[in-house]
Amino acid sequence: MSEPLRSVNLDEAARGVYIDFEGGGSVRRSFLGILWQDDDGDTAYRIDLLDTVLWPLADIDHDPYRQHFACADLTDTLQGLKTRAEVENRLVFAYSEYESRAIEEHLGDCSLNDWWQENLVDGLKVAKRWKTSENKKRKEQHKEQIVFPPKEGQTKQNHSLQNFLRLIDYHVPTDYSVGVVATALDLVRTELQSTTEATLSDEAAHAWEQAVMHNLHDCLGLRKLMIRCGTDKPRVPEKDQSAIDELKRLLDGS
Repeated sequence: MSEPLRSVNLDEAARGVYIDFEGGGSVRRSFLGILWQDDDGDTAYRIDLLDTVLWPLADIDHDPYRQHFACADLTDTLQGLKTRAEVENRLVFAYSEYESRAIEEHLGDCSLNDWWQENLVDGLKVAKRWKTSENKKRKEQHKEQIVFPPKEGQTKQNHSLQNFLRLIDYHVPTDYSVGVVATALDLVRTELQSTTEATLSDEAAHAWEQAVMHNLHDCLGLRKLMIRCGTDKPRVPEKDQSAIDELKRLLDGS
Protein backbone atom coordinates (compact mmCIF):
# COMPACT_ATOMS: atom_id res chain seq x y z
CA MET A 1 0.00 0.00 0.00
CA SER A 2 1.30 3.45 -0.93
CA GLU A 3 1.85 6.22 1.58
CA PRO A 4 -1.34 8.21 2.37
CA LEU A 5 -1.75 11.43 0.46
CA ARG A 6 -0.99 14.35 2.79
CA SER A 7 -1.10 17.25 0.37
CA VAL A 8 -3.29 18.19 -2.58
CA ASN A 9 -3.18 20.80 -5.29
CA LEU A 10 -5.97 23.30 -5.94
CA ASP A 11 -7.43 21.44 -8.91
CA GLU A 12 -7.59 18.15 -6.99
CA ALA A 13 -9.33 19.86 -4.08
CA ALA A 14 -11.80 21.76 -6.26
CA ARG A 15 -12.72 18.73 -8.37
CA GLY A 16 -12.77 16.29 -5.46
CA VAL A 17 -15.70 14.15 -4.36
CA TYR A 18 -16.48 14.65 -0.65
CA ILE A 19 -18.23 11.99 1.42
CA ASP A 20 -19.55 11.88 4.98
CA PHE A 21 -21.47 9.15 6.83
CA GLU A 22 -24.19 10.05 9.32
CA GLY A 23 -25.76 7.73 11.87
CA GLY A 24 -26.71 7.34 15.47
CA GLY A 25 -28.05 4.92 18.02
CA SER A 26 -28.49 1.40 16.68
CA VAL A 27 -27.79 2.44 13.06
CA ARG A 28 -24.23 3.69 12.63
CA ARG A 29 -24.53 4.34 8.90
CA SER A 30 -27.95 5.82 8.21
CA PHE A 31 -26.96 7.73 5.10
CA LEU A 32 -23.97 8.89 3.11
CA GLY A 33 -23.68 12.48 1.95
CA ILE A 34 -21.84 12.93 -1.35
CA LEU A 35 -20.79 16.30 -2.79
CA TRP A 36 -18.80 17.35 -5.83
CA GLN A 37 -18.59 20.17 -8.35
CA ASP A 38 -19.02 19.30 -12.02
CA ASP A 39 -16.88 20.77 -14.75
CA ASP A 40 -19.50 23.47 -15.43
CA GLY A 41 -19.00 24.75 -11.89
CA ASP A 42 -22.33 23.49 -10.54
CA THR A 43 -22.31 21.85 -7.10
CA ALA A 44 -23.99 18.45 -6.91
CA TYR A 45 -25.12 17.04 -3.56
CA ARG A 46 -26.69 13.63 -3.03
CA ILE A 47 -27.78 11.68 0.01
CA ASP A 48 -27.75 7.92 -0.35
CA LEU A 49 -30.24 6.51 2.17
CA LEU A 50 -28.60 3.35 3.51
CA ASP A 51 -31.03 2.65 6.36
CA THR A 52 -34.15 1.10 4.82
CA VAL A 53 -36.29 2.68 7.55
CA LEU A 54 -35.43 6.06 5.97
CA TRP A 55 -36.38 5.06 2.42
CA PRO A 56 -39.91 6.57 2.65
CA LEU A 57 -38.21 9.97 2.88
CA ALA A 58 -37.53 9.72 -0.85
CA ASP A 59 -41.30 9.81 -1.45
CA ILE A 60 -42.26 12.83 0.67
CA ASP A 61 -43.33 15.36 -1.96
CA HIS A 62 -43.16 18.47 0.21
CA ASP A 63 -39.66 17.77 1.54
CA PRO A 64 -37.38 20.52 0.14
CA TYR A 65 -34.42 18.09 0.10
CA ARG A 66 -36.22 15.23 -1.65
CA GLN A 67 -34.49 15.78 -5.00
CA HIS A 68 -31.19 14.87 -3.34
CA PHE A 69 -32.31 11.51 -1.93
CA ALA A 70 -31.64 8.05 -3.33
CA CYS A 71 -32.53 4.71 -1.74
CA ALA A 72 -29.23 2.91 -1.85
CA ASP A 73 -27.14 -0.15 -1.19
CA LEU A 74 -23.76 0.86 0.23
CA THR A 75 -21.75 -1.56 -1.91
CA ASP A 76 -23.37 -0.21 -5.08
CA THR A 77 -22.74 3.36 -3.90
CA LEU A 78 -19.07 2.67 -3.26
CA GLN A 79 -18.65 0.98 -6.64
CA GLY A 80 -20.32 3.95 -8.34
CA LEU A 81 -18.08 6.44 -6.57
CA LYS A 82 -14.99 4.43 -7.53
CA THR A 83 -16.10 4.49 -11.16
CA ARG A 84 -16.71 8.26 -11.06
CA ALA A 85 -13.30 8.88 -9.49
CA GLU A 86 -11.51 6.79 -12.11
CA VAL A 87 -13.44 7.92 -15.19
CA GLU A 88 -13.44 11.61 -14.26
CA ASN A 89 -9.98 11.59 -12.67
CA ARG A 90 -11.15 12.83 -9.26
CA LEU A 91 -9.91 12.27 -5.72
CA VAL A 92 -12.37 11.21 -3.01
CA PHE A 93 -12.07 12.95 0.37
CA ALA A 94 -13.38 12.25 3.86
CA TYR A 95 -12.42 13.82 7.17
CA SER A 96 -10.33 11.54 9.42
CA GLU A 97 -10.25 7.75 9.18
CA TYR A 98 -13.86 7.08 10.22
CA GLU A 99 -15.19 6.63 6.68
CA SER A 100 -12.26 4.41 5.73
CA ARG A 101 -12.87 2.15 8.73
CA ALA A 102 -16.61 2.06 8.08
CA ILE A 103 -16.05 1.09 4.45
CA GLU A 104 -13.62 -1.67 5.42
CA GLU A 105 -16.06 -2.96 8.03
CA HIS A 106 -18.82 -3.10 5.42
CA LEU A 107 -16.89 -4.53 2.46
CA GLY A 108 -14.46 -6.85 4.18
CA ASP A 109 -11.59 -8.40 2.26
CA CYS A 110 -12.20 -7.64 -1.43
CA SER A 111 -10.72 -5.67 -4.31
CA LEU A 112 -13.27 -2.87 -3.92
CA ASN A 113 -12.20 -2.35 -0.31
CA ASP A 114 -8.55 -2.45 -1.40
CA TRP A 115 -9.25 0.43 -3.79
CA TRP A 116 -10.94 2.50 -1.09
CA GLN A 117 -8.20 1.91 1.46
CA GLU A 118 -5.63 2.92 -1.16
CA ASN A 119 -7.42 5.96 -2.58
CA LEU A 120 -9.66 7.64 0.01
CA VAL A 121 -7.90 10.87 1.01
CA ASP A 122 -7.92 11.62 4.74
CA GLY A 123 -8.67 15.34 4.95
CA LEU A 124 -7.45 15.49 8.55
CA LYS A 125 -3.93 14.46 7.52
CA VAL A 126 -3.93 17.06 4.74
CA ALA A 127 -5.20 19.77 7.09
CA LYS A 128 -2.67 18.97 9.83
CA ARG A 129 0.21 19.11 7.37
CA TRP A 130 -1.07 22.45 6.06
CA LYS A 131 -1.38 23.77 9.63
CA THR A 132 2.23 22.75 10.34
CA SER A 133 3.36 24.56 7.18
CA GLU A 134 1.35 27.65 8.10
CA ASN A 135 2.83 27.71 11.60
CA LYS A 136 6.32 27.51 10.12
CA LYS A 137 5.58 30.57 7.99
CA ARG A 138 4.06 32.36 10.98
CA LYS A 139 7.12 31.63 13.09
CA GLU A 140 9.36 33.14 10.42
CA GLN A 141 7.09 36.20 10.29
CA HIS A 142 6.89 36.41 14.12
CA LYS A 143 3.11 35.88 14.03
CA GLU A 144 0.90 34.03 16.48
CA GLN A 145 0.83 30.26 16.04
CA ILE A 146 -2.32 28.31 15.17
CA VAL A 147 -3.19 26.34 18.31
CA PHE A 148 -6.48 24.52 18.87
CA PRO A 149 -7.80 24.09 22.42
CA PRO A 150 -7.90 20.48 23.66
CA LYS A 151 -11.07 18.62 24.51
CA GLU A 152 -12.11 18.84 28.14
CA GLY A 153 -9.85 16.66 30.28
CA GLN A 154 -7.26 16.20 27.53
CA THR A 155 -3.95 17.86 26.76
CA LYS A 156 -3.50 17.36 23.00
CA GLN A 157 -4.89 19.87 20.53
CA ASN A 158 -8.34 18.99 19.18
CA HIS A 159 -7.94 18.85 15.41
CA SER A 160 -11.66 18.56 14.76
CA LEU A 161 -13.24 19.59 11.48
CA GLN A 162 -15.17 22.24 13.41
CA ASN A 163 -11.97 23.85 14.70
CA PHE A 164 -10.47 23.93 11.22
CA LEU A 165 -13.68 25.42 9.79
CA ARG A 166 -13.63 28.17 12.40
CA LEU A 167 -9.99 28.82 11.49
CA ILE A 168 -10.88 29.41 7.82
CA ASP A 169 -14.02 31.42 8.71
CA TYR A 170 -16.52 28.83 7.49
CA HIS A 171 -19.68 29.41 9.52
CA VAL A 172 -22.02 26.56 10.47
CA PRO A 173 -25.36 27.67 11.97
CA THR A 174 -25.82 26.49 15.55
CA ASP A 175 -28.93 24.50 14.59
CA TYR A 176 -26.78 22.30 12.34
CA SER A 177 -23.64 22.04 14.47
CA VAL A 178 -22.00 19.09 16.22
CA GLY A 179 -24.19 16.82 18.32
CA VAL A 180 -27.54 17.21 16.57
CA VAL A 181 -27.53 14.26 14.18
CA ALA A 182 -27.92 11.19 16.40
CA THR A 183 -30.93 12.58 18.28
CA ALA A 184 -32.46 13.88 15.06
CA LEU A 185 -32.16 10.54 13.27
CA ASP A 186 -33.59 8.63 16.25
CA LEU A 187 -36.65 10.89 16.18
CA VAL A 188 -37.13 10.48 12.43
CA ARG A 189 -36.69 6.70 12.53
CA THR A 190 -39.13 6.32 15.43
CA GLU A 191 -41.77 8.33 13.61
CA LEU A 192 -41.34 6.52 10.28
CA GLN A 193 -41.59 3.14 12.01
CA SER A 194 -44.84 4.11 13.71
CA THR A 195 -46.79 4.97 10.55
CA THR A 196 -47.38 3.77 7.00
CA GLU A 197 -47.74 7.33 5.75
CA ALA A 198 -44.88 8.94 3.82
CA THR A 199 -44.98 12.07 5.94
CA LEU A 200 -43.29 13.63 8.94
CA SER A 201 -44.58 15.78 11.78
CA ASP A 202 -43.21 19.31 11.99
CA GLU A 203 -40.86 18.23 14.79
CA ALA A 204 -39.49 15.25 12.86
CA ALA A 205 -39.23 17.31 9.65
CA HIS A 206 -37.11 19.85 11.51
CA ALA A 207 -34.96 17.04 12.94
CA TRP A 208 -34.43 15.64 9.43
CA GLU A 209 -33.49 19.11 8.18
CA GLN A 210 -30.91 19.32 10.96
CA ALA A 211 -29.35 15.99 9.95
CA VAL A 212 -29.26 16.86 6.25
CA MET A 213 -27.90 20.37 6.71
CA HIS A 214 -25.28 19.20 9.20
CA ASN A 215 -24.05 16.71 6.62
CA LEU A 216 -24.12 19.29 3.82
CA HIS A 217 -22.02 21.73 5.88
CA ASP A 218 -19.54 18.95 6.71
CA CYS A 219 -19.09 18.24 2.98
CA LEU A 220 -19.03 21.87 1.88
CA GLY A 221 -16.77 22.86 4.75
CA LEU A 222 -14.31 20.06 4.08
CA ARG A 223 -14.17 21.06 0.41
CA LYS A 224 -13.42 24.66 1.35
CA LEU A 225 -10.76 23.48 3.82
CA MET A 226 -9.06 21.29 1.21
CA ILE A 227 -9.06 24.16 -1.28
CA ARG A 228 -7.47 26.34 1.42
CA CYS A 229 -4.86 23.63 1.98
CA GLY A 230 -4.28 23.16 -1.75
CA THR A 231 -1.13 24.29 -3.49
CA ASP A 232 -0.63 25.78 -6.95
CA LYS A 233 1.92 23.07 -7.72
CA PRO A 234 0.56 20.42 -10.11
CA ARG A 235 0.91 16.82 -9.02
CA VAL A 236 3.60 14.89 -10.85
CA PRO A 237 2.69 11.26 -11.69
CA GLU A 238 4.82 8.78 -9.77
CA LYS A 239 6.49 7.40 -12.94
CA ASP A 240 7.36 10.93 -14.08
CA GLN A 241 8.68 11.85 -10.64
CA SER A 242 10.98 8.82 -10.76
CA ALA A 243 12.35 10.01 -14.10
CA ILE A 244 12.83 13.53 -12.72
CA ASP A 245 14.67 12.18 -9.68
CA GLU A 246 16.93 10.06 -11.89
CA LEU A 247 17.70 13.04 -14.15
CA LYS A 248 18.60 15.16 -11.12
CA ARG A 249 20.89 12.38 -9.87
CA LEU A 250 22.70 12.23 -13.22
CA LEU A 251 23.04 16.00 -13.46
CA ASP A 252 24.41 16.14 -9.91
CA GLY A 253 26.94 13.49 -10.85
CA SER A 254 25.97 11.28 -7.93
